[in-house]
Amino acid sequence: MPSAQSSEKLSTEHSALSTWIDTLLASPHYGERMAMFWLDAARYSDTDGFQSDATRTNWPWRDYVVESFNANKPFDQFTLEQFAGDLLPNATPEQKIATCFHRNHMTNGEGGRDKEESRIDYVIDRVNTMGTTWLGLTLGCTQCHSHKFDPISHHDYYALNAFFNSIDEDGAAGTNAKPYLSYQSPHAKRAVEESQKLVEARKPVEAKAKADAEKPFAKWLEQQQKQVKPDHSAWKIILGSVESQEGTKLAQTKDGLVTASGPNPKQDDYRLIASPKLPRITGLKLEVLPQGGVLSRGKSGEFILTDIKVQVRRKGSSQIRDILVKSAVSDTKIEGKAREYGDVKGTLDDDPRNGWTTKGFPKDQPHTALYGLAQPLMLESDEELIFELRHRSTNGDANIAKFRLSATDQAGPAVREIGPTPLEKLAKGEIDRAKLLAQFLEDHEPYQLAKASLDRANAQLKEVQAAAGKLNVMVLTERKEPRDTHVLLRGVWDKKGDVVPRGIPAAIAPWPEGLAKDRIGLAKWITSKDNPLTARVFVNHVWQMLFGAGLVRTPDDFGLQGQRPTHPELLDWLAVDFMESGWDVKRLIKTIVTSETYQQSSDRTDPSDPTNLLLSRGPRFRLPAWMIRDAALASSGLLNRALGGPPVRPHQPEGVWEEIFMGRFTYEPSQGAAQYRRTLYAFWRRSSAPTFLFDSAQRRVCEVSMSRTNTPLQA
Repeated sequence: MPSAQSSEKLSTEHSALSTWIDTLLASPHYGERMAMFWLDAARYSDTDGFQSDATRTNWPWRDYVVESFNANKPFDQFTLEQFAGDLLPNATPEQKIATCFHRNHMTNGEGGRDKEESRIDYVIDRVNTMGTTWLGLTLGCTQCHSHKFDPISHHDYYALNAFFNSIDEDGAAGTNAKPYLSYQSPHAKRAVEESQKLVEARKPVEAKAKADAEKPFAKWLEQQQKQVKPDHSAWKIILGSVESQEGTKLAQTKDGLVTASGPNPKQDDYRLIASPKLPRITGLKLEVLPQGGVLSRGKSGEFILTDIKVQVRRKGSSQIRDILVKSAVSDTKIEGKAREYGDVKGTLDDDPRNGWTTKGFPKDQPHTALYGLAQPLMLESDEELIFELRHRSTNGDANIAKFRLSATDQAGPAVREIGPTPLEKLAKGEIDRAKLLAQFLEDHEPYQLAKASLDRANAQLKEVQAAAGKLNVMVLTERKEPRDTHVLLRGVWDKKGDVVPRGIPAAIAPWPEGLAKDRIGLAKWITSKDNPLTARVFVNHVWQMLFGAGLVRTPDDFGLQGQRPTHPELLDWLAVDFMESGWDVKRLIKTIVTSETYQQSSDRTDPSDPTNLLLSRGPRFRLPAWMIRDAALASSGLLNRALGGPPVRPHQPEGVWEEIFMGRFTYEPSQGAAQYRRTLYAFWRRSSAPTFLFDSAQRRVCEVSMSRTNTPLQA
């Protein structure tokens, strides 16, 4: 920001103002500011959306946008690369990455959908986004029928679809949403170095905390040696009432064995409800025991436990609170994919497509799983513990036949390792000092604080190291055999009408002579001087960014249903000047901000122009939430001005992701300087946009309008 003396000079000397504007436009942070509105239009996000909302690695495209604005790439070239960078002669990796604009749409990985329907949805999304961002038209209105107000027919719409209908994709989502470009970002190295420094800074703190714990550990160990009895057992059997969801008869004996009998439904949930007499509970042990030489009631004799739940309920109440389980280990492990049965960790994610099974191991022997709680649980006198075993596999017929549940109040190795606990060994005369120290440190708060801090730094380092490697970035690539494009009757994906070739709405502009009917040609048609829309629409986007409202107040609709320009001749002049300047974005911005209109004072309101339709004053509008956050960081001296690289996670309230995703995703705020990066780099989950933002785009579909909530809290 200029000083007070410089500000006075800027207000009186045009040359000084011009130089200052040039300085701002030359700043590497200019590109970041411009990118924010483009990311909204591009519906950019770090996840797929829909129910699974899997993470994707398209952030190198975001850096491409920042670099393009900083380099003042002509807007027609910027357009060409995002439409057809993959088709350009000797295309660079960055030009190919540019096409990620048209892959930023949501992808649907839900099991019940038809992949071809999803693929067609993606094509439709690209056309609609093109219409909103470049043409200012509501092309989506013609998906089902010809436009009711604008001269765009049903056939025109699907002729535009044809340009995107032969992308080499099949409608898949997640890690199968091809085509991809394998790309290594040059911006990730800085993030690795930053995180490495943080780890190195926290290591000595953790080491000192561990050394400082030696004295209290020695006292604790001496006390345990005196107190522990030869028959010490870390695990206490839980006795209580048992029930099932689908009708299986459950009965528990005095030694804690729960046996299933009677009806044998394909799937069932078992519950054990009890009030264990322990001062606290740090972990639970589940023993699956053979009955009649098998472990389940199914034909195969193999059980599949898809999920477990640990809950607390006040007696006489129906309200239940979930207790977070942090770890799971078992005496068996079957290596497999994330969505296969085998690993006991699969019982912690609420996904019935994975879970614990001991298939391949002896069915006539007991098997054990240990569950460590995230925090020790202290039950109040009127509270009871509920342990739920869910058998919801897609295979079915794999319900456990016999089990036993125990609890412990010991921490550390006791709940993380199968076998005798450190204190059980001590009771037998074996002093496993390392394990005993690990158990002691688990409850030693000064050390836990230092360790947790180091663990978070190490986790972040591991994450950015992965980001510094080869990433799969979603891009456009044509398939070898083009698809036929059909008019979809009433817009329904599988109701095919006439075959239509690639084409454009003739009412907008003619197709330039000599251009091939491909995505390169489409991009050049969009930015041809005969196209009356593109330059006006982009100029309007920039005017809206600078004044708070566009010359056309409906930036997504320049059609008959949209508002007419407040100053049509001004819009025309700026659009023509923009094209004749070689689509120079920085020149366009400087032209606007050096105008007398922009430099008017904003501290007055003309009674005849309360909403500034007539531009009777300078721009006056509330800053967007992301800008307020960035300004606060800058004012406090905390702002990390680094450019590019993997996304970061600023602080937000705990539990937001966990509540939405039933524990599948956990939001861990970034550590160190990464916490204070610009909001542009904040990790964006579609189903839960950053909670520290308001009035922001949701990034599910293209958005170019700015919403401002007029409430005291947000004002």
